[in-house]
Amino acid sequence: MNLAQTERVALKETLLEKGPDAPTLCGDWTTKELAAHLYVREQKPGAALRSLLPGKQDPAKAQFDEALDRPYEEIVQAWAAGPQGLNPWRVLDSLGNSMEHFIHHEDVLRGALNSADEVEVRPLDHEHGKELHRLLKLLAPRMIKSPRPVVLVPKGFPRIVLHEGRGVSADGENVCRISGGVGELLLWLSGRDIVKLTFEGNQDGVVRGSL
Repeated sequence: MNLAQTERVALKETLLEKGPDAPTLCGDWTTKELAAHLYVREQKPGAALRSLLPGKQDPAKAQFDEALDRPYEEIVQAWAAGPQGLNPWRVLDSLGNSMEHFIHHEDVLRGALNSADEVEVRPLDHEHGKELHRLLKLLAPRMIKSPRPVVLVPKGFPRIVLHEGRGVSADGENVCRISGGVGELLLWLSGRDIVKLTFEGNQDGVVRGSL
């Protein structure tokens, strides 16, 4: 199975194990609210599109609230069954859900941790790591803002150099290096701080942005 499929199965099991009231790394969301988000995003794609249209109604929010009124296990199982019929996510699953499922799985696994806690990094299949590395390479240049070079060093994969040539000193000291697992780097890039990474060099002005 690809990463999106593998993480869908694993996230389903973790959600059911944690129950509906467990904390996540998604702000104030509990596991039930995260499950409702996953369900509406994938099973009700038209609602999100309609919410972009002018007007006072928010179909996506209405679907989200409706999902919260349903039993927790029912929502988790409905999402975990995957897109059906003519749902466009049937085609986009691998491309659009690899990062979504991986990150939200870690959101649940790490939901009760704080910055002082030791992070246990899950072992990652190399082929799945390659999927995350491709995403990291694609997204990092768009999301990291910096006045100096930033070098991402994912363990077991080629490094990614960003903003090369901006104010680099002769001995290379004016560089920020961030090292760790490829999944940890992607989690950090997406705004998570409960990660296991090593930061070296000058971090001043290095900011994670958004797409």
